Amino acid sequence: MSNLAKFSVFGTRPQNSIFMPQVPFNLRNDCRLGQWKVGEEDYRGKEVEISIIKVAQFFGNLGKITNSFWLQVWFVAAPGCDILPKNTVCLTYLKKRSIAQFSQKVTELMESGEPALGIFKGSFLKHNGDKGDYYSVIWDWRERETDEEIKQLEHIADFMANNPKMIDLSVNLIPIDGLSPDEIELLMSSAKASELESSAFVNGR
Repeated sequence: MSNLAKFSVFGTRPQNSIFMPQVPFNLRNDCRLGQWKVGEEDYRGKEVEISIIKVAQFFGNLGKITNSFWLQVWFVAAPGCDILPKNTVCLTYLKKRSIAQFSQKVTELMESGEPALGIFKGSFLKHNGDKGDYYSVIWDWRERETDEEIKQLEHIADFMANNPKMIDLSVNLIPIDGLSPDEIELLMSSAKASELESSAFVNGR
């Protein structure tokens, strides 16, 4: 048997199941241009269809945005989505308007059952602000239609049954799920005070 057949650096990708990479595949929403992207300039289009597997709330600094609330969304690209790796755990972050619209959509859907059983479509809505045009992410939802979409849901259920650890080590955000309103208010006040102190120190120099 050739040693080449046994050669492996990155391990093997499982077949017919959900793949969890060591570092989650990060899909960013560029709200300046209204496009999904990977990294800084790898633009993947204006729409993405996904199966959401976990959401979590955070507070802190991400990119150029400071002291903001963030919704961490873990997902797997829907079978018909060809701009992302197939059956692979991915991650994105929502902020401000995008969180509000997502939350409203989920609240409405929950009247009819578990929204995660269906497919979410994320696209962009254009707004006009003081600094020019910008975009927020808006979400639509539909039921699964094809055999492939239904089969993927079974793979996701099997994957989640093993309680996979979904942690993004690339960011320094504070988890706020489970915190009381008073605790969140204290966190925000502390962050604001720290920001003012830092600004005063810089200006004082």
